[in-house]
Amino acid sequence: MTNEQTPINKPQVLVAGAGLAGVTAAHHLAEWGAQVHLVDIAPYIGGAFLFVDHTFTTDSCGLCIALPRQPSYCPTIASELHPHITPFPCTRLVALEEQTDHPSKSLGHRPSTSSTRLSRSGHCFVATLRREPCYVEADLCDNCGACAAVCPVTRPNPYDGELSMQTAIYAPPLCAVPLAYGLDPETCTRCGACVEVCPHGAIDLEATPVEEQIEADAVVLAPGFAFFDATHAAEYGWTRCPNVLTNLQFERMLSRPGPTGGRVLRPSDGEVPRRLAFIHCVGSRNESLGRPYCSTSCCMITAKQVGLAKEIVPEAEMTVFTMDVRAAGKGYERYFQRVAALPGVEYRRGMVSAVQNVPGTQNLRLLTPDGEEEYDLVVLAVGLGPVGGLQQLATCAGVALDEHGFVLPGRDGPGTTSRPGVFAIGANLPHVDVPETVTQATGAAALAARLLVQYGSDKTSEVFGQAVESKIGLKL
Repeated sequence: MTNEQTPINKPQVLVAGAGLAGVTAAHHLAEWGAQVHLVDIAPYIGGAFLFVDHTFTTDSCGLCIALPRQPSYCPTIASELHPHITPFPCTRLVALEEQTDHPSKSLGHRPSTSSTRLSRSGHCFVATLRREPCYVEADLCDNCGACAAVCPVTRPNPYDGELSMQTAIYAPPLCAVPLAYGLDPETCTRCGACVEVCPHGAIDLEATPVEEQIEADAVVLAPGFAFFDATHAAEYGWTRCPNVLTNLQFERMLSRPGPTGGRVLRPSDGEVPRRLAFIHCVGSRNESLGRPYCSTSCCMITAKQVGLAKEIVPEAEMTVFTMDVRAAGKGYERYFQRVAALPGVEYRRGMVSAVQNVPGTQNLRLLTPDGEEEYDLVVLAVGLGPVGGLQQLATCAGVALDEHGFVLPGRDGPGTTSRPGVFAIGANLPHVDVPETVTQATGAAALAARLLVQYGSDKTSEVFGQAVESKIGLKL
């Protein structure tokens, strides 16, 4: 849907980031009656939950229950089908300017000093979006795979934690939207083989970025998070020792659509490991790495992965090295205790100081507080941090960050930012897990809806009336 096709009788909300937080907020606002522009810099909407098959404490996917209308499709598919949500993949926010003639100015909201382009539509913001080329036209691609069959270039598959290879033009991950092939412009050599074999002319290797402006009454920032680069914790041997994995890689290994079909295997030789070690807090709670904060979800991610791996390899012995276990959510302690009580599972207080390859076997020698121990496979519970482009996004959106690079909450509390009319949710704040992310997204949607009613325009009154409280909510 182009900007000209957007219904003019609906308040407009821009949601920057289409992971679980952004999609959840988008659906609550859309169900409430707003027209939502859902943008993400990735070629597909879905964010991190494209990697995840299981969530704690149910060990099911269960992400569809985050949406307000039940029963629901997978959130990505539901976003594509919703008449009030327009997904914009491969798109980034590059400027956000306030309009001086908007009703919010009479409510005491601070005007932006950077406003240069004005509109007379009555919307609060003018957002400039840069749409990077996707190179494959989603409306024309039928996923036949002819392009990938002739592509001469391969790269590690980021959707499998780089445990498998894929061609430079590749099939979409499961539940991705749009359901069309993607192309990695950094790997692609522009040989043109894919263009020649595409039966529908869907591939344009010469596509260029375009900028467009949309108007919005409120903005929600949900850019997500980034996993800690474990090469900065060199003592643990990631990339140096083939049988050392991050928790993201192990998550993909446990997934049936993943690189091993849901089997637990050693990357070095494809053998089933009999002794596994999990190391907590790699890139979290570490002053020397500049990451003194807790990532909040890693303990429970490890507990989930231990439990799932135990189902797959019941005879395996699994040791979890930890400073402590932080299981603070609803039902988390019971879940953790169940996993810790499984036969062959041991939680041990104490951190590993080094991981080394054992010559010949590719086993791993760990230097632990109790001495040297040998394992077949090691999983690093890497921490979470601000996503790489958050500083740029914060500058464009005009919001403040704290000393660690997370969005700083505004004076009105969680969900708000230093700029009125702009809200922030999800892991770009100090980190939260899936249930808390859904709660934040619902809360921010309610804050945005309340703000639109406060503006008091004829448009919001006509569309929304007093329906805010009955349309937005979260059942816990």
